[in-house]
Amino acid sequence: MKKWGWFVVVILAVLLAGCSSEEKRTLNDKGLTLQEHPKGAYPRYYDQVSKKKAQKAVPFSLELPNQLPFKVALSTYQISDWGEKRNILVDSVFYPEQQGQNVYLAYRVSNFLPKTEKLETNEEVELSDGTDAYFSGSADLPILAWKKDGLFYKMEYLMKEGTDRKAEKKKLIEAASSVFE
Repeated sequence: MKKWGWFVVVILAVLLAGCSSEEKRTLNDKGLTLQEHPKGAYPRYYDQVSKKKAQKAVPFSLELPNQLPFKVALSTYQISDWGEKRNILVDSVFYPEQQGQNVYLAYRVSNFLPKTEKLETNEEVELSDGTDAYFSGSADLPILAWKKDGLFYKMEYLMKEGTDRKAEKKKLIEAASSVFE
């Protein structure tokens, strides 16, 4: 009977140690092309990749918006490593058909908050799932940022000149909400 008691104690100790030392997954950079950078310096940028490659490479679930303020004609995805393949940032940019004006929606997801970034501002809104999000930026370039499930999100929307700013800002909130639908 004493052998079983020790056996149970050892098994519990191993399980508890495994649970408490949950390590952050790392970037799978196979298939990514690292851009030139000074040795040992961060961030490290990789060449643009397809949506599918980006989703396979990053160490977190890369959820993308399924509703945007315009019909997308082109999208780009760039991954950057901000520390030993653990602090990963993905920048996506969505472009409509350009008709003489520079319009885009930039979407960023990271598993850390860069030191130069600020999440909370005075202008708080709620996404459709109840997540608090914060506006910054300007009337022509509103920026919406939020945190959910340990990931940091940011969307910035360069609007077409002469559009209804209030209506376009609402579209930005809808785009952010569509990430989790």
